[in-house]
Amino acid sequence: MDRGEDRPPLGAQARHRSDEGESENDEEERSHFRRVCDSYRQYATFHITRELGVHRRRRRLLSSSRRVDDEKDDEDDSDAPFHAIESILPPSLRPDSPEYRASRARLRDAAIRNQYFLDCALRHSDQETSQDALRRRRQITSRGDSNAVEWVTEDQMSKVDSVLRSVARDWSAEGREERGVAYDRIAGAVERYAPLPAVGGAAARTTRIRIAVPGSGLGRLAWELRSRGYSVEGSDFSLPMLLASDFVLNGRCSGSGSGGGGGDSSSPKFAISPWIAETKNSLSLEDRVRTVIVPDVDTADAVLPPSRREGGGGDSADDRGDDDDDCPEFTMLAGEFMHLYSHFLPGRRHRHRHDEDDPDRRRKFHVVACSYFLDTAPSLPHYLLTMYHMLEYGGLLVHFGPLMFHWSGHGGLLPNDVETDGGDDDRENNGSWYDRRNERLDSRYLSSIDYTWEEVREMIVGCGFVIVEEETRIPNWYASDARSMMKVVYDCVFCLSRSKPPVVVTSDDAMEARWWSLDQVKRAEFYALRQ
Repeated sequence: MDRGEDRPPLGAQARHRSDEGESENDEEERSHFRRVCDSYRQYATFHITRELGVHRRRRRLLSSSRRVDDEKDDEDDSDAPFHAIESILPPSLRPDSPEYRASRARLRDAAIRNQYFLDCALRHSDQETSQDALRRRRQITSRGDSNAVEWVTEDQMSKVDSVLRSVARDWSAEGREERGVAYDRIAGAVERYAPLPAVGGAAARTTRIRIAVPGSGLGRLAWELRSRGYSVEGSDFSLPMLLASDFVLNGRCSGSGSGGGGGDSSSPKFAISPWIAETKNSLSLEDRVRTVIVPDVDTADAVLPPSRREGGGGDSADDRGDDDDDCPEFTMLAGEFMHLYSHFLPGRRHRHRHDEDDPDRRRKFHVVACSYFLDTAPSLPHYLLTMYHMLEYGGLLVHFGPLMFHWSGHGGLLPNDVETDGGDDDRENNGSWYDRRNERLDSRYLSSIDYTWEEVREMIVGCGFVIVEEETRIPNWYASDARSMMKVVYDCVFCLSRSKPPVVVTSDDAMEARWWSLDQVKRAEFYALRQ
């Protein structure tokens, strides 16, 4: 992620925003950011404590077995031997055995390994690490002051587990096959239908093909497109994901990560164990604690302009030369899709004054690349219309993924709601029993609708797109443990569509400005509209 000289890490950005002015939303954002950082800091403590809970359950199991043995009827003259539970347990499950202690130590080491990666991400964002927090608590305790820790919830910690699985999916060699099904299709389609102008040509100097990658998560798809020479703007709503992606794409540790690295400026390598939270469907403990090395590439190769890579010269403006000016952009934004891009809709304005002053925020895109994103929309029609208007005419919408509909499954109307509210019509009753029953539920659950692919396809066409390529039932996993005894396979859809230009085009200059967004066949069709 090319933050540029004036874009600090995420943590510093949060503090910078707080210095510019106070509002209720700003305070909510800062509070959310603090809780996300807390969940990173408390990761190892949570997992080690969970393992302590499992240890206590095993102790209770053995204790109950011994009580049953003691209470066995002395008058029972059955010849069948009585097997105490302890006698059939493998050594790795017997609390007093060396094998058991070794198993617990391996799980503890895996949690600490992951904590080190998360601490490096926190340090990169100028945030307190788990060790910093521990030292601070000890100092407070030594002074005799109150030292209550505000622990995060299990739901918040599950998001960190999801981050580690996504890191393995996007940035390890083990995840290459899984992510390649989606990313290779998307990148290949972009290269076919939005090819880059010839290097050194006039078009290459004056225009850059801009790609938006909403829901970019850990950033690998955005990085892959940027490495092919496109200007890319990724975005995501999840702060846990953004903290990790910011570190993977921009982190520069002077030392090595666990698992390799040196003192150079290349991306450090880390060994993480992303599957330790998966206690079900495991063939062995080894499968749970095994490590993957991340990242599997040097992210600086695509993120930094040539003059700023190792051996590429100085950092001054004079040293950078024209190469940096021609270097495609790479940025990542934090925010919900409509919040970031609804200003492209007709009659809408930027929500923030600084966005209105930024010419980059007014420039349209030539490609919107979506991987596992469309079904995250609380209102899919709004997302599709926004994508159409944020694209140049002739621009591409590339979609790959299933239809899980993340805002589905909550807030359904029940028979009791209809009876209590007095009627079975479809009117909306503000203050109804249904509203009161769901008042603590995010309102997006109450407005979300599940669609079939046929309905989604018709909406895409209705927005003003033409379907160019379509393929269904493409099997793919998502952040799946390759060694797990259970895997969820999605039959995904790949769809590439192109936005139609207006029926009447009167500006030759506007037509000329869009020629490069089409392949040769489509360019000919585009120019034919002028006849």
